[in-house]
Amino acid sequence: MSSCTNVIRLTADIDSTSRSGLGSIHSEVVGEAKMASKDVEMTGKNDPHNSMNDKRDYEVEEFHSRNAITSFFFWVKSWALPGIGMFCESYFIFSIGNITPIFQETYKDCYKQYKKCDKGLINAETYIQVSGIILGMLLMGYIADQIGRKWGSVLTSCFMFIGGILLTCSTGPTIQGWAIMFAVSQFIFGYGVGGEYPLASSSASERAESNKALRFRRGEMVVCTFTMQGWGNLVNTAVLCALLAIFHQTGNKYNHHALDAVWRISFGLGLIPVTGMLIYRLFFLQESKVWKRQNKPMSVALKEQKVLWYYYWHRLFGCALAWFFWDVSFYGNKLFQSTFIKILSPGASILLTLEWTLLNSFISLIGYYFSAFTVDKPWMGRVRLQSMGFCMVFVLFLCCAAAYDKLVSTPTNLHWFQFLYFMSSFFGQFGPNATTWLLPGEVFPTDIRATCHGISAATGKVGALVAGIWFAYLTNAGKFYVAAFFNLAGLVLTILFVPNLMSLDLREGDRRFDALMAGNPAAYSGDAVHPSNLSLFERMLGVQKYHNADADNKARKQEGIQSAGTISQAH
Repeated sequence: MSSCTNVIRLTADIDSTSRSGLGSIHSEVVGEAKMASKDVEMTGKNDPHNSMNDKRDYEVEEFHSRNAITSFFFWVKSWALPGIGMFCESYFIFSIGNITPIFQETYKDCYKQYKKCDKGLINAETYIQVSGIILGMLLMGYIADQIGRKWGSVLTSCFMFIGGILLTCSTGPTIQGWAIMFAVSQFIFGYGVGGEYPLASSSASERAESNKALRFRRGEMVVCTFTMQGWGNLVNTAVLCALLAIFHQTGNKYNHHALDAVWRISFGLGLIPVTGMLIYRLFFLQESKVWKRQNKPMSVALKEQKVLWYYYWHRLFGCALAWFFWDVSFYGNKLFQSTFIKILSPGASILLTLEWTLLNSFISLIGYYFSAFTVDKPWMGRVRLQSMGFCMVFVLFLCCAAAYDKLVSTPTNLHWFQFLYFMSSFFGQFGPNATTWLLPGEVFPTDIRATCHGISAATGKVGALVAGIWFAYLTNAGKFYVAAFFNLAGLVLTILFVPNLMSLDLREGDRRFDALMAGNPAAYSGDAVHPSNLSLFERMLGVQKYHNADADNKARKQEGIQSAGTISQAH
């Protein structure tokens, strides 16, 4: 409600003071006004349509500001539609772990006893999937910076659609042939998923930035988009539980044909949102205005890469390595989940195992929303949120490691172990799992944003591979010690290399990038080089020496743009 009221006030102010300078303002999401100064077309002082459109938009916004249900619907729409790709990603990707117990019962000769399948192939399936994700992150991130967010999103949707169909219909002349097709299908779907990471984050940041009403809620919108990952995991687990109940597979005796139907139907249901996503992006999705404003010829791409590695390497180092440290911990936690359930419920059925997973997914989902609703608060912000999450998970895992034998020794102590484990899931989402996805979409300029997000995300997935290989050789207590160490390393890295751009206009980063591309860093003296918008390492390098508010105001007048006013609002 407050955001709608602010938009009305903003529209009224502009209507009374700047009517001569504004053209038609079209509402993309009802209750929001597209007020980005560079995107407003100048159509003339005497255009009668200006007054009519301003009045119409004001009345529409005022109506929705008084209607809580409608306001809530459009708020959900603003992040749920952009996040549908993350929903589909987690629905399928996390389901691979969820259906492993089903495969071990349905295809024992292949997944449990390895009589008819190569053990190396089965164990490599996860790595094949992650390899596809990493490749998609790297290639699709770069491609999206060249062809745009819309067509990049369409391309990732196509790979996910094809991969989803192949996963659902996987078959072969032998069970080994089926396993090979299933692995190839995971790679194809994983490639599409990899592209979704840089595209969804970059698009969400730019969508919020192009709307002045949402500019100072950018983090909330981006993280809300990311919460769809949590919903995908939760829904998939719930669907599997429901299907097991429908097919009467709730005990420890199973019908293999019924179990085969369970996982195929779950994938088939997942294809529904994938299909809807592809249709929406192909026919209705609009290109990012921020990307269109900054789009440059392909010939400039090589120079952009040089500027990236010379001026932004420390930001990329901070974002990428923090994601790597977090994914070692996060996927280590996921890998330990089956052991954790066996400790709590020895001999648990497939359904009971999934019910424990469902509870953990629900607790994690709460953490997503805690992140979304605090990430834009002045007392929290990006860096504090990420640092707090790393710190809390470090402490929780250190407690689990130091007292592991005692925690699993008695039923009473198991409850404390359960509490510590679930709290680590909560603070993982209320912290680095959300912020490592958000930050690369903000701290880099538009021209290289998706590329840098893709590199950061791919580095994180390498951490997942490291966890998958390394944790297999560690004791249970050792896994917690290692995960704790990586969280501590992530905390230190965040403090040193990650800037907090909570309220900085993304256009400021683009203005600075233009100066760097011109080979003259001193030509930019705006808010992007204000000390409060720089990392500790950047301040040590002396980047803040370029900041000069008076010089920037003069430059703005020459460029014909308004003052962003971010420092006063954020600091």
